[in-house]
Amino acid sequence: METPVDSNVILQGATSPTPVLVPLEEEPHVITKIIGISLMCVGGMGMVGSLFSFGTIGLNSWLSSTMGPEVEEALLPSSYYAATGLIAIVSGAIFLYSGYQIQTYQKKGIWIALGGILFSNIANVGITLSVEFPQGSTEIYGGVDVQLFTQATTALGSLCGMVFCGVITILPLFFANHGLR
Repeated sequence: METPVDSNVILQGATSPTPVLVPLEEEPHVITKIIGISLMCVGGMGMVGSLFSFGTIGLNSWLSSTMGPEVEEALLPSSYYAATGLIAIVSGAIFLYSGYQIQTYQKKGIWIALGGILFSNIANVGITLSVEFPQGSTEIYGGVDVQLFTQATTALGSLCGMVFCGVITILPLFFANHGLR
């Protein structure tokens, strides 16, 4: 059975628009948030740890006044503890800020963190190389003195620490969907 077609009816309309494919946006990789939060924790712990450096100044003063001047000869100078405490506060603040930037998917946070790692390690090595250790003239096995051995191991440990921390910090960049802007 056929439906009758009325020749007086005019059909109106428009063509449908061409379909547009909208890609689904994936959530950014979780490693970016983890690295950012970890940096914030390291920064906070560094700032709290700086209080112990400043506290050591008072402890050394108390020890030298209580036990006599011979104890003072065996202690590092107060300027060493003040400088390490100041470096810990500055680098801790840098890590807190950069960790927040990374945690909110800002790529500049990675560069700030790498600068903080470089600053803190170079400053700590500089302080260690400049301070005169109380037992500096003491020789250990093989004729190597304590001062030289301490400075060499500090420089080597700092170099290894910079490489390790740097690789961990740039880890989000290795993932396809790191989400950093």
